[in-house]
Amino acid sequence: MLAVLQALRRRLIGARDLIIDSAPILAWRRRDPDAAFGHAPAHHPRPLLRGFRVHTLICRGSGLPLFFLLSPANAHDAPFAKLLLAGAVRLYRIRPRVVRLDAAYWGLHLIAWIHAVLGAVAVIAWNPKRQKNRSCLPPTWTKEELGKRSSIERFFGRVFLFFHLQRPPLCGWSEIASQVALTYAASIIVGLAAQQAGRPDLIRSPKRVLAHLWQEDSQL
Repeated sequence: MLAVLQALRRRLIGARDLIIDSAPILAWRRRDPDAAFGHAPAHHPRPLLRGFRVHTLICRGSGLPLFFLLSPANAHDAPFAKLLLAGAVRLYRIRPRVVRLDAAYWGLHLIAWIHAVLGAVAVIAWNPKRQKNRSCLPPTWTKEELGKRSSIERFFGRVFLFFHLQRPPLCGWSEIASQVALTYAASIIVGLAAQQAGRPDLIRSPKRVLAHLWQEDSQL
């Protein structure tokens, strides 16, 4: 929370254009009592994975996280969208203008709430490859809008690879939730360090930020 507040104050995170999505975290132990079996991503070789899902709200402009919720892997995405948005608005007093979601979050009540309560536009970027009848695609769908959601996929790729969040050697909901919180805070601290160093191009590059700071220190 403190890292997010600092990033908002320094305008590293604008929080005007938001994206919501989720990603699986594999259980370290098959007998983890808090884990559950859930559907794997489309590219995964196995149809089911045992573990958790981290539901995440990020700022599209910075590619950095604002808020997350953790659930067993079998939880549906849709109920978490409103919880994520309401939590972030309450904690940080943000005023989003656009909220980008995929088809898993489709729901008239959610869209109406985003429009009426948040005063934002809900953009549901359906993937046409999964839509047999393309004439039924919603008016918010375009190739450009679908591409704008890729920011959160790149975010998951960074934190899962660099911070080893894909399958952390931990057991239990509380330990996994703490690890996610630390990982997300670390990603924001990397962005703040890059901004402080005058290298906005490194905001989303943990390895390059560390290398840059190490080089600067060695020259002192």
